[in-house]
Formats: sequence, structure tokens, C-alpha cells
Amino acid sequence: RPGLGNNKGHWLSTQAQELVENQKVVQVDSESTIEEACDALIEHKIQSVPLYDSRSHSYVGMFDLHDLAAYILAKRETRGDRTRSSSIGSDSGNSSPLVRKVTGGGRNIGGDMVSKISDLSHMNPFYSVVPETTVAQATQVFAKGAHRVAVMQDERTIRGILSQARVVRYFFERAASADGATESEQQLLDSTLETLKLVSRDVVCATADMPVVRALSLLESWHISSIAIVDEKRRLVGNMSLADVKYLARERQLVRGTCMELVRASRFLQGVQDGKDKAAVFSVRPQATLRYVLAKLIATGAHRIWITE
Repeated sequence: RPGLGNNKGHWLSTQAQELVENQKVVQVDSESTIEEACDALIEHKIQSVPLYDSRSHSYVGMFDLHDLAAYILAKRETRGDRTRSSSIGSDSGNSSPLVRKVTGGGRNIGGDMVSKISDLSHMNPFYSVVPETTVAQATQVFAKGAHRVAVMQDERTIRGILSQARVVRYFFERAASADGATESEQQLLDSTLETLKLVSRDVVCATADMPVVRALSLLESWHISSIAIVDEKRRLVGNMSLADVKYLARERQLVRGTCMELVRASRFLQGVQDGKDKAAVFSVRPQATLRYVLAKLIATGAHRIWITE
């Protein structure tokens, strides 16, 4: 907003380094396998990880779950899988750039080097900012499609990873204080999803028996990170997200299954890891306020909430 840079008390003027203070940075060696990189995502419960080249002592990219999905689709095409999306390969028989990039690698999903598929999807490349970058400036990067940025200590050291979710949590916490948000921002929080026109009827959906590869194709074609699973009456029964996809590097037989089988296996494995059951899906009504939705997202740790009637 105009003049925001001069308002030092506003939450958008907060520096990025303040939001990543004391953060433990997880990184993966660029020569690790895809399976090893996925293990790091699972162990640390993160969606992406920077790749570090120990020879050049520099970061060479970011491994994101969209990259893994694009890799799996391209890998399946090299084996003649006919459920692929047209965006991954052409009907003429000519291989796409994605397919050519993964051809000749390991036979199994997860065996190739992770650096080979860094930014394969072109969905979440490695963005870096200086510690003094403001939240307002970081949100401008997020508005271009990035989900997170690396806050650099210097050219060879990451101080922390600033994500969209961290900024949302910070805004909500500040708004809860007496003078943390402006009157217009408080009004925004008290508006309903319906009023804010955040309710869309055009929702990309999958059925419970849809093959995993087909569901992945929908995620990549629409550039989304989650897909609703519905029954024959379009009632919400589940949710398949990119967070489930990382388990395909461990449980490779699930690639040949249905999206609901993947979701169930993913929830089970998450439950084993955390020692508690995982809720498959969260939803709200169109009449819910933005304040309520943000509170629910933060309380549950979910990355999305479906709007149902």
C-alpha cells in the first residue's frame, strides 16, 4: 500500500529476518536421491527443501512437491502409461522436455538425483531475499506464485525459510492484539467468504476410484496443490494433496492405485509418525468469516479448507 514503508508499526513493515529467527534450516545435498529428499520432507514435515552443492558451497535450487509430481508423470510416460495428461506428452509420440529430462535415470521412482528435477515443474523455484526484506515485499513475491522464500544470511548461508503460512500466522496473531491491525483489516477479517467472493463453484474434483496418475495430471494441469475427492453426488469425502505425493517415493506401488488409496496410506503413515490420527479434510460454510477460517487453518495446521454447503 502507498506509504506503507514509512509506517514502521504496521505488520507489513516487519523484516523477514524477524519471522525466521531461531529457525532450524533443513537442506539436502544436491547429490542426494529423490527418495532421500522425500525422506527429509517427511521427517521434518515440510513441503520443499533447498538443495546445497557441497562442492561449490552454494545453493543450486529448491526441491518442491510439484517437481516430484511432474517427475512421476514424466517417468510414467517413459513406461508407456496412457493415463498421462496431454500437458506432459504429445499425442504425436514426440517426448516432452520433462520426459527427455528424466529418461535414462534410475528405473524406480526415487532413484534419480534430486538435483535432476529441481524446479522441473517451474512452479516454485528458489527465491532468495535479504534479511531486511519487509513482509510487504515478500508478499509481492508470493503474489507471483511462490510459496516460500529463502532469507539469506549471506551468499552461502540461509538464515531461514519464510513461507506464506508463516506470514498468515503472523498477521493473525498481530490482528488479535489491540493495535495490531487497522480498522479496514479488522473489517476484512470479519467479512464472510461469500461477501469477499472467495466461494468458487468451479472446483477441480476427483472420484475415489480415480487413478493416482490421473489425479496428479489434474494437479499439474491446473497448477494447484490439492484436489477434492467427491462421491457421485459431489459430496466431499476426502482430499488429495501434494503432501500425500511424497509418500510415493517410499510406497511406490501406490502409483498404480487410486487417489483414495494413496490418501488412506498417507494418513496412516502420518499417524504412525506423529502417534495420532490425522483428519482427512477440513471444511467451512460460505457464511464463515475470514477470521474464523484463518483461526481454523492455524489451529489445525492445514494448508487449505474446502467450502461446502
